[in-house]
Amino acid sequence: MTQSDRAILCATLTVRESDEENFVAWHTREHLPERLAIPGFLRGRRFECTDAKRCYLILYDVDSLSVLSRPDYLERLNNPTAWTRATLPAFQDGRRSAYRLMAKAGNAEGAFVMMVSARPSDPLRLNEAITPELLDGWCKRRGIARIVLAQPDETASTHVTEESRRSGNRFAEEWVFLVEGISEAHLRDFARDEFTASRCDLWGVVEDACWKIYGLQVSVGDL
Repeated sequence: MTQSDRAILCATLTVRESDEENFVAWHTREHLPERLAIPGFLRGRRFECTDAKRCYLILYDVDSLSVLSRPDYLERLNNPTAWTRATLPAFQDGRRSAYRLMAKAGNAEGAFVMMVSARPSDPLRLNEAITPELLDGWCKRRGIARIVLAQPDETASTHVTEESRRSGNRFAEEWVFLVEGISEAHLRDFARDEFTASRCDLWGVVEDACWKIYGLQVSVGDL
């Protein structure tokens, strides 16, 4: 399989304090195993923002973008369990998109991930700038485990289903860099040194106030 065949499903959301215990139990005990039982789903992970409580990043690695439009997956989305039906309305500020992996380096799993969004005016120019040599060099930095650049796919992201109606999740149209590392400090050092003002301007990276670091809570499956 070529690198561009691989894809991820990425969601960010917050929940109220009163909904936190149920959300964590539901996602850990039911939702992650349910998704990983669908053919093509390889790994699911949930992270919590280090700077904001009850603010989550959820990542699913899948064999290909087509997995997220297949009948067996859509059937699951249109027939949520009773626990899922009760939990989805608790989502706040939910954004969910399917992404095609455009570039990646590193095979380790980090305990922390930094999500950096980009709105490139020239996507081809961004793709050409993120060379294998650049990514390999980034992954050789101390404390960096894995880096991916991913492009959202609107078609695979916007199927109208029972789950989408109940959650109210919106399509996230930005490209994303996902930088995994062994600590927050290593990721902040990486951002300071590598996401320079000139690169951010060239690549359409949004202002650093929007960058977030998340710590791993749970992981199911394997790549």
